[in-house]
Amino acid sequence: MEIKRNEFILLGLEKYKEIIDNIVTDLNAFNHYFDIRLILTEALTNVFKYGNKNRIDKPIYLRYIYNGTKVKFELESSENILKNVTIPDKLSDDDLLKENGRGLFLMKCFADKINLKDNILIIEKSLTEEFNLKMEDKNESKSKN
Repeated sequence: MEIKRNEFILLGLEKYKEIIDNIVTDLNAFNHYFDIRLILTEALTNVFKYGNKNRIDKPIYLRYIYNGTKVKFELESSENILKNVTIPDKLSDDDLLKENGRGLFLMKCFADKINLKDNILIIEKSLTEEFNLKMEDKNESKSKN
């Protein structure tokens, strides 16, 4: 299987939609378009807002590597302020309507794994249908408990 990788450098968020579309096309991941778009939109927004403090003169590095079944995204901010961020396992009813705070939670719901390492947000997502069906079954059984 051919390994695919690429890197994009963004100054601000002006071209993020186009870049996400290019990634989905390169990965031939049209069945996962919604998930990838949500994950990367939230990730880029958080890195821009908190890592780069909304400054368009500071680059955001978006890298990915795809091995045929799983894609790993790395989003790197210019500053190391992502280290104190915690990703919630669930949201309270009060938090659902707040303007902020849902992005990382949503990313966690749609990704297989999320880690923060210094100024890099690392997100892994399986692009195989079999894995995603198992995850749906797992989530359904959790909600029944």
